[in-house]
Amino acid sequence: MSFLTVVGHINIDVIFDIKQIPSFGSEEIRGIDRKLGGTGANIARFSASLGTPVTLVSRISKNFPQDLLAPLRNELITLSLETSDEEGPVCYIADAKDNQIAYMYQGPMSNAGGDFVIDSKYCHFATSNPEWILNLMRKSTSIKVLDPGQEIKYRWKREKLVEAVRMADLVILNEPEFNYLSSFTRVDAEKTIVTLGGRGAIFQNELIPTEIIARTSSLGAGDVFRAGFYSAIYRGMKIKEAISCANTVTGFYLRNGMNASEPFDWEEEC
Repeated sequence: MSFLTVVGHINIDVIFDIKQIPSFGSEEIRGIDRKLGGTGANIARFSASLGTPVTLVSRISKNFPQDLLAPLRNELITLSLETSDEEGPVCYIADAKDNQIAYMYQGPMSNAGGDFVIDSKYCHFATSNPEWILNLMRKSTSIKVLDPGQEIKYRWKREKLVEAVRMADLVILNEPEFNYLSSFTRVDAEKTIVTLGGRGAIFQNELIPTEIIARTSSLGAGDVFRAGFYSAIYRGMKIKEAISCANTVTGFYLRNGMNASEPFDWEEEC
């Protein structure tokens, strides 16, 4: 049995390298890359690279490029996938290193999927179809972690989001997401992790700081943080210690590149 189940996107990411996000007009594209992305895929593959067994639940096109799925063909990753005739999902990302803006084509994730038996210790509900998440949350006996991410405002109806937050045992938000959620419902500090980028994270009203990394692309850093967090929990750490270690893991990958060839050294780093 997997320690962690992740319900979330597997995307085709089309990434545009730009100098800055334009406030008006246009901006020159300096390079284009196509790679595997999506919160589900990223958290699963980084968790596996950190030695944590994970099950990934998602919906993708029948025509999804097989070469992009290669990083998920891992002995520590169990794939539970539904397929659809629709293309995608595809995410178009303008990356200005310390700032990004994304445009998402949901494709198969426009619709809720079927029932899955989730019997892992933790289940992380990332970006996905809200109705599907709610259905799976109601039936899951795992420790339920809600992480609506960048879809918190444009996909989630407020009353559905409040229901999901109520069912969750732990909620992970960045600062703008926390501010948005707090504008219409109470957010319990005892079960909420708020990530603050280069400042660290807050849990139970305590700031857990992180190291400052020289300017580099922060694309995917949030997913690495989550993988580091679960991998630390898998190794027996408590939540605050796991957050601190997740900050360290994130710094490691930002310094060495998201496809770092050297494995993370748990004994030395954490």
